[in-house]
Amino acid sequence: MPERAEAGPPPPADAAAATRPRPVPPDAAAMPPSAPDASTGPTSSALSSPPPRPPGSMADLDPTNDLVTGPPDPIPDCEARLEAAGVRSDPASLPVRRRPNGDVCGVEQAVTYREGPTGIRWSPHPVASCGLALALARLEAVAQEEAERFLGSRITRIEQGGTTACRRIARFPGMMSEHSFANGIDVRSFKLADGRTVTVQRWFGPTDEEPATPEGRFLRSLAHRLYDEDVFSVVLTAFWDRLHDDHFHLDLARYRVDGTR
Repeated sequence: MPERAEAGPPPPADAAAATRPRPVPPDAAAMPPSAPDASTGPTSSALSSPPPRPPGSMADLDPTNDLVTGPPDPIPDCEARLEAAGVRSDPASLPVRRRPNGDVCGVEQAVTYREGPTGIRWSPHPVASCGLALALARLEAVAQEEAERFLGSRITRIEQGGTTACRRIARFPGMMSEHSFANGIDVRSFKLADGRTVTVQRWFGPTDEEPATPEGRFLRSLAHRLYDEDVFSVVLTAFWDRLHDDHFHLDLARYRVDGTR
């Protein structure tokens, strides 16, 4: 079954949206602005030193590998980095395999994310690549900051809609979904210590206006930070398309996609 539309520019909602640049994942017909022309090689700007990265950022910032798809590269010090990030995890088995149709799925380093640095309970516990697990630890910290800022309460549980599914992206059938490599996650809701539950579907709000509620402002600000601070390479919300009106799609693809505005 093909992946739901994880990436690809939606029809513009208004004139401003029609002129706003939108990065897209690469395929033969749509190369993202950050990717160098394959005929000329990397530009001098692409080879310049990147700016300092925020702590905990896991997004792939290399513009020369945007056309590469497949399982993420192993992280040599994975266990040590997880421990340093305050992540409690168990090894998981998700071997890399090639299907008869040529699709490759799985990941060399898979873990079950049991608990992160802020004590949030994940429902269910995500099975994740090492990189995704590290990104989830940073997500927890950012989400707690934004929840206290906008909602005056801490998050106790996050409901997620899945990390692993061997499938292709519907709009880009030549590309595998990052879910195929346990390298992406769908986040649906946040349970607060005061009893409230903030669901993406209910509180994100219409994309053609500013959010009118603290819950909506929390969700918008969280999505922006997860992309702007390079926590994830790809952040998709209802701004991307209607298939994302009930969850955030977050992944660590080698290309970048900002679906938060």
